[in-house]
Amino acid sequence: MFIRENRSRMKSKKSCKEWISILVLSIVILGPVNGYATVTHFGIDGLNGKEPIEIHADSLEIRYKEGIAIFNGNVSVMQNERLLRTSKLVIYYNKAHLTDDINQLRTKSVFPGKIGSTDIKKIEALGEVYIKIATQTATGDKAIFDGQLSMIILTGNNVVLTDGNNVAKGCTLTANVKTGKASLEGCKISGKKNRVSIILESSSKNGR
Repeated sequence: MFIRENRSRMKSKKSCKEWISILVLSIVILGPVNGYATVTHFGIDGLNGKEPIEIHADSLEIRYKEGIAIFNGNVSVMQNERLLRTSKLVIYYNKAHLTDDINQLRTKSVFPGKIGSTDIKKIEALGEVYIKIATQTATGDKAIFDGQLSMIILTGNNVVLTDGNNVAKGCTLTANVKTGKASLEGCKISGKKNRVSIILESSSKNGR
């Protein structure tokens, strides 16, 4: 009896980790994945498909010398069903491609280049970050999409990942989109890490 219970717990922990990895990479990349095995095939340029990516904001500031574009106020990035909302969006460009990309931003308000390509090095979403694709959402205070390191980091006092009735809560979400590895860490309280909270809907409710 003990062996069966122990195996059941191990299986449950494994399924939780797999679910988090799938959810993390599918939400934060803003592109769906169909299974755990396909996660490693996703690149950080998941924002870039055939459909145009539109950016809307209250203001746009260009800093040519620094090679960055800053969108301020009610920022939204949309591509088909995919949505990213934040208070501030900072795009770090390769300076050699900055002029053409900025001209495209000014005239068309569409997203030029690919994250991690020769055009865009990194993107930072700052303040009230909300990411949605289909039934999956992720929220936090700050998101970093680093194309050069192929890393995605979502942080905040309450990072929440949801997929239907499945919910995971923590404070630091880290994902390597090349290896498919993702981790969710709890918040630090009085110098100690708090536990991660995960709620998984019973498979019997889904008819499985």
